[in-house]
Amino acid sequence: MAKRPDGSSLSTMTRRRILYWLAAMVALLVVGTIIGLIWADTSDVAGMIAVVTNIAGGVGIVALLIFLAVTRRQRRTA
Repeated sequence: MAKRPDGSSLSTMTRRRILYWLAAMVALLVVGTIIGLIWADTSDVAGMIAVVTNIAGGVGIVALLIFLAVTRRQRRTA
């Protein structure tokens, strides 16, 4: 864990790392959509993969955007 100047320990992600993870989640969402559009009508497994990747991508994007907003607010107040 990283030591902060005020003495508290807080493991934080850098802004660049958050943006990389956001890009990965968007890519996951795109892959899920492509799988859904191309193969979901022919295979139940492909449809399930598409649904899972779309849910994971959407939840990941929302969570990372919230985390980005919280870390920006903490940096402004610090």
